Formats: sequence, C-alpha cells, structure tokens
Amino acid sequence: MSSVRIAIQGCAHGELEQIYAKIDPKTDLLLILGDFQALRSTQDYQALNVPAKYRALGDFHSYYSGALTAPCLTIFIGGNHENSAYLQELKYGGWVAPRMYYLGEFGSVWYRGIQIAGWSGIFNRSTFLRNNMYVEKPPYRRDELVSVYHQKLTAFIKLYMMNHDLDVVMSHDWPVGIEDYGDKRKLLALKPFFKKDIENKELGSPLNKFLLHHLRPRYWFSAHLHVLFEASVSYKGEVNSKEQSKSSNNDEIALNMDDETEKEISNKDKINLDMDEEDLYLSNPQPKKTPPRMSPSDHSTNFLALDKCGKRRIHLRHITITPDEAHQSHPSYKDNKLYYSRRAIAINKVLETYLKSHEDEFRGINTRKILEDPHNLVLVNELMPLVELELRKLSGMKDELFIVPESFKVVAPTEDDGSQLKFYPNNQTEEYCKKFDVVSPDLA
Repeated sequence: MSSVRIAIQGCAHGELEQIYAKIDPKTDLLLILGDFQALRSTQDYQALNVPAKYRALGDFHSYYSGALTAPCLTIFIGGNHENSAYLQELKYGGWVAPRMYYLGEFGSVWYRGIQIAGWSGIFNRSTFLRNNMYVEKPPYRRDELVSVYHQKLTAFIKLYMMNHDLDVVMSHDWPVGIEDYGDKRKLLALKPFFKKDIENKELGSPLNKFLLHHLRPRYWFSAHLHVLFEASVSYKGEVNSKEQSKSSNNDEIALNMDDETEKEISNKDKINLDMDEEDLYLSNPQPKKTPPRMSPSDHSTNFLALDKCGKRRIHLRHITITPDEAHQSHPSYKDNKLYYSRRAIAINKVLETYLKSHEDEFRGINTRKILEDPHNLVLVNELMPLVELELRKLSGMKDELFIVPESFKVVAPTEDDGSQLKFYPNNQTEEYCKKFDVVSPDLA
C-alpha cells in the first residue's frame, strides 16, 4: 500500500450524489471542506443558518437512513451553513452515516499513513474576542444559530498544539494573506470585490494564517469563498512573525447577523492545573510566549481552495499523496481503516479537563492580544507538558485501540414530526469519552 488517491471538494451544500457521481471510481478518500449540510430530516432546518427560501433537504438524509451508501470513505469539516445540532452531537468527531466521517469541532485522524487535521466553522472577530465560554444548545435562538459555528478559542488552542508533521489541514475559511502566495491578479479578476478585504487584511481568518505558518503542513485545503485558488507557501528561513489583523471575516456570505459588542478582558499569566504528575513539569518556569519556530529550507505548503458544487464551477480536484517516509511506520499505513490521532486525543483530554476547573482563568485570557500575536497565548506553554504526558500514556496502548470504531447508529428521527429540535445524545461521543477519559460535552 503506497500512494493514496484523494478527491477534494469545496462547499458541498448537500449535493452529495452529484459529487460522488463526479469523483474518479478509483478514489480512496474524499475530503469535503465544509457546508456539508448533514440534514437528517426537515426538522434539522431549525439548526441551519440559511434563509427559508434557500433551504433544501439535499441528499444526506438518504445516506443517514441507509437508502444510499457513500462509494468511498468521506471525511468532512463543518462550515457556516450546517446542521449545527448534529455536528454538536459529535463534538470530537464521528460517523454521520456509514463511510462519512465528521472530523469534529477540532480533530485529527490517520488514513493509510497520512495524517489529516482540521477544524470546523469560520472566524468571527466579535465571538472570538468575547470568549465567554458560552455553549449554544438546541433549540437555538436566532443569534445562537449564527454564533454556534463561529470558531472558539478552545478549538484554536487545540489545533495550535498539534504536531508539525501534518500531511493535510482542512479549514472552511482561508488564511488571511494567502493571496500573496498565488496569482492574486487572477483572483481579483474573478472576484474583484475581494480587493477591499485584501487591502484591509480581512479576506479570511487571521487564526488560520497563524496556524498555517505554525503547523506548516504539506497541504492546506479550504473553501467558503466559492472560487478556485492555488498557492505555494515557502517557509525558507522564516521565523513566525506577529500575526496582526483586524479581520472580521466579512466574507461570511452576508449571513452573519450578529449585533455584538467587543469586550476586552484581562489576562492572567499563571494557572493551577489539577491533573496527575503535573508538578513534575510545572515546577520549572514557563516562557511567557510560545517560541517562534524555524522550518527546514526545503519545506512548503500546497494550498488549494475550491468553489461550491455546481455547473461550470471548479469544485472538485483529484490528487495523489504519497505518505511521508517517517509516517510509513504508523499502523494505518498498511491498513484501510481510519485511526484516531493519539495527540488529538491527548489534547482533547488535557484542555477539556482544564476548562472544567479553570473557567474563570480561561475567560480572563486577553483575546485581543492573541489576535495581535498568538504567541501571547501562554496557556499553550502551560498545557503542552501535560499533553506530552498524556501522549506517552496513550503510546503505551495497543494500536488497534485507536482504530475508529464503525459504530454509527441512527439516533435522530428520519422523518420530521413537527416537534421542536432537541439534543440527541450520540453513542459515538459517549464511547469516545469513556474510552479515553475525555470530558463529555454538556448539551442536554
């Protein structure tokens, strides 16, 4: 088993049958970059931020009910037009239907020696600055229907703490400034209204800009802006620079209906953690900023953004990825199953445990300073030793325990009975939390 044949799809908008009809029959893996719209029935319209006249059930319900089966393994992230209720039920990831895997609010998995990571939703400056730890729950208020898919500081920290040898990172919105690494003139010819946002450093997410230059994966795939764009980001001799941006992600396709105020809150540099063996690591002074990193001179990231599904739109691309030599020792390399990333599990456990007992300290993080320069996020330095500790524990477990179980079950009705939307506990989330001792989401 060597190279992996991958199809990459931009925004899906529920058009799964059309997408599957267009992919090469020999495709091993399909990646969908958001706006998947996993609508189980019309009841889920209550969790979808789309004007009523544009709502459509789409194709997913047929895969959920078992009437149809995906022809290949499919991994997707969430965007800003989703059935947020279903995705919240699978916070840590899981099967939304057979052969269709949601990566989670944040997540990372291995497939045939390739490590894939990513996060769902889009950046919104007001929501990120507020950092109030509020968790939206169905039934959603109008404002919650919007803020539920805004990326939170918690998910940013999780992706921040991932390893630096990732093969693929998936995000819905683009990294700010990515246009400087590709054909900007052609992009503006296709989308002239991008000009102002580019000049104001508001086209995309400043968080993704930092993560791109920090993680430096082999590939970074995005969607959201409904246009094909390619770029190559070289890091030759680059030191992570301050990521200054006042981006508000105005490209939220006119569906950001927030009327929010920004609130600056104070920062507290030191925290106390309540996890075993922590004193061994926290007894030494921690640096106040995360250090910049240098990159090998021959390293670069291939960036690809795709259009939404539709006629005369370039929304699908086929590529072949050969696993890095260092990854060929991973158990997934000679297997056709999906594997959890041990590091992602460790990160979920450490951060969610911390949040249970340090909510006030977390709220006290100065998110304005983080947007000015994410190296100000000193919490990463405090938590990283605990992540490494948990990772060592997980490394002692048998490889087969990290195979993602194919435990999909229909947990919500496949027909709309006219009732108010509610939370449906998902067996996959319960099993994940119990198996790896991760804090369960509170959505009831």
